[in-house]
Amino acid sequence: MKARGEKIAALTAYDFPMTKLLDEAGIPLILVGDSLAWSVLGYPDTTRVTMAEMEHHVRAAARAQPARVAGRGLAVSQLRDRCERG
Repeated sequence: MKARGEKIAALTAYDFPMTKLLDEAGIPLILVGDSLAWSVLGYPDTTRVTMAEMEHHVRAAARAQPARVAGRGLAVSQLRDRCERG
């Protein structure tokens, strides 16, 4: 796509129905990101979402079996912990 000069749309989905809808709409990049912390789980920011919560939502999105690329963001708190451990 990029080689042809096309813009690449990327949208976020946190569950099966939204992933299915975005896939059927032809969105080429579907992301499950740590923004689910505040947008779905009600946390005040993304630092409180756990890997277990991220995994739960990634699995739900993956069950939609999107034909396009699906990505997952790393929970900020997990990334910070890994960096501190070296």
